[in-house]
Amino acid sequence: MFEQLKHKIVNAGWKGIALVITLFIAGPEIMIGMELMATIEVIGASTFILAYWSGVKLLVNKPYSMVVKFERYSNFFIPTLTSIKIMPQLILHAIPERIAMLSYLFILMVFGCYFFMLELG
Repeated sequence: MFEQLKHKIVNAGWKGIALVITLFIAGPEIMIGMELMATIEVIGASTFILAYWSGVKLLVNKPYSMVVKFERYSNFFIPTLTSIKIMPQLILHAIPERIAMLSYLFILMVFGCYFFMLELG
C-alpha cells in the first residue's frame, strides 16, 4: 500500500519537475500556442456554422423564389426595418395574400370534412 503511494508521489514529482523545465525552456511560446489553439477552435466552430447556414440558404432559396413568383400580383412585400419602426402596421401588409387565402380555405375544408365525419358517426 505504502509502496504504491510512494510510487505515485515520485511519479507526480517527476512529472511536475518535467513540466516546470518545459515551461522554463519554452517560455512565452506556450501561452501563444494556447491562444492560437483557442483561436483555431473558435474559427472551426464558426466555419462549421457557416457551412450549414449556406446549405440552409440554398435549400430555402428556391421555395422562397417560388412564393415570390406566386405572390407577384398580390400585395406581398417585405417592408424594411426603418419603415416598420416608423409605421408598425406595415407588418400586416407583409402577409402574402394568396397563400393566406388558400390556407384559410384549406382550414375550412379540413374542419368541414371533420365535422361531416362526426355527423356520419
